[in-house]
Amino acid sequence: MNRIKAIAMYLPQFHEVPENNEWWGEGYTEWIAAKKAEKLFDGHYQPREPLNDNYYDLMDKSTMLWQAEIARKYLLDGFCFYHYYFKEGRKILEKPAENLLEWKDVNMPFCFCWANESWGRTWSKINYEINEWLIADEKDHKNPIMEDEILLDQKYGREAEWKKHIEYLLPFFQDKRYIRKNGAPVFLIYKPERIGCLPEMINLWKNVARKNGINDIYIIGLSILRKMNGIDAVLLNGPLMYFTPRSKGIEIDVRWTSSVRNYDYKSIWENALKAEPIKKCKTYYGVFTDYDDTPRRGKKGTFLNNVSLDIFEKYLYLLMKKNLKEDNEFLFINAFNEWGEGMCLEPDKKNKYGYLEILRNTKKKVNSKYNKNSTERSKNADVEENKFECEIEKQRDYILLLDKWMTLREQNRYLSDYLKKYDCKQIAVYGLGVLGRHLVSELLQEGIAVEYIIDQNESLVFPGIKVCGLGCDMEKVDAIIVTVIHEYKFGDILDNIRRYRIDCPVMSLEEIINELY
Repeated sequence: MNRIKAIAMYLPQFHEVPENNEWWGEGYTEWIAAKKAEKLFDGHYQPREPLNDNYYDLMDKSTMLWQAEIARKYLLDGFCFYHYYFKEGRKILEKPAENLLEWKDVNMPFCFCWANESWGRTWSKINYEINEWLIADEKDHKNPIMEDEILLDQKYGREAEWKKHIEYLLPFFQDKRYIRKNGAPVFLIYKPERIGCLPEMINLWKNVARKNGINDIYIIGLSILRKMNGIDAVLLNGPLMYFTPRSKGIEIDVRWTSSVRNYDYKSIWENALKAEPIKKCKTYYGVFTDYDDTPRRGKKGTFLNNVSLDIFEKYLYLLMKKNLKEDNEFLFINAFNEWGEGMCLEPDKKNKYGYLEILRNTKKKVNSKYNKNSTERSKNADVEENKFECEIEKQRDYILLLDKWMTLREQNRYLSDYLKKYDCKQIAVYGLGVLGRHLVSELLQEGIAVEYIIDQNESLVFPGIKVCGLGCDMEKVDAIIVTVIHEYKFGDILDNIRRYRIDCPVMSLEEIINELY
């Protein structure tokens, strides 16, 4: 089984482009939306500010060097750049990826997600606030920019346009840092169901790629509920995919706070856990940090309530395991730097490096369960995982039991008090582990006779007391005390004891301590 590779969605809109300056106002970048965010009600976490006021510019190489270092330090394996490619090959926000292609010394593994939808004037809050000066300057006549609702039209054309697109992508696919699956470059498509020519287009892409030394392209479609021709896998992209039970789950109640729509954070994670794989199609289960698009949409926006790092940590772990159980090597995270929609792994003033620290710690925890060199899941993987989790539970219970035991000692209360109450003067102890040795020592000090010790390992030694296995010649005693707690509760120890001795009480150490505590 491959270890999980965490890939964060990456928004490249942190530098100026002529189009945004024209549409939204001079100097527009994603930071404008973030800075203009309003606190719409008491407790609303807005505006969201980067730690140390790091309002970076992606045209600055030092920014990408810093992001690459953050990724390395917190075990983020790569970035999935949003790729904007429109009608007749028009591109926007392409410069960060193109610069990265040139900056070979920036160790930033990456892939693309084609955000294949038209750009319209739907960011109403930005529209009417940032462009207020346009309206004021043109009171006496209509503003053509404001009237045009479609800013960039998403059309696909035919073979000539498809070929032009794949030829643009080839240098990125050939870069050593580009993320691959079994040697094939990974390419995500945001809304594949909207591409009527998808099978033919992908077929042409793969033919062109093969002629250029790339044997295949691994295509992942986002948030589709059926297998599509040309698509190799599906990504259920959180949190939006989990708002309603499109694949499985519950209908999450819409709440309203000061007229702003919101959903419960934990409930969405629960739906993610219940999501089922798309039939006959490899399915990746995406995770998310948060969501709040009110910086872009104002009171028409949506946010998640009851967000906490504790919930993120718990469900990140569970979704990582869910992906690994289905042999998914990639974990897509929404997102690294979506400041305008509240989805940020990047450090902010409230959470500092909290999300990144949880990612690193959780990834270490999950990956440690799997063999680094294994390429396919063992048939016994689930059994081994259950054993591991049971061992953790067992150790936790032992610690809690020891705490109770020591508390009793501090109160001058002893296990012998319980045994004397039931006239148990001669006993046998089952299990000569840590708890068993402490029990025998305390009982001897309190004048309780330990006639013998039962253990599967008959070679163990305790001074002055016989150690034997079940079935040996065992003298009559008043009680047998079992010190192997979990095996007693969930195993067949009691049945085995009864098979050889049925004429005395059998007690567990846990039972005695809990009765006295």
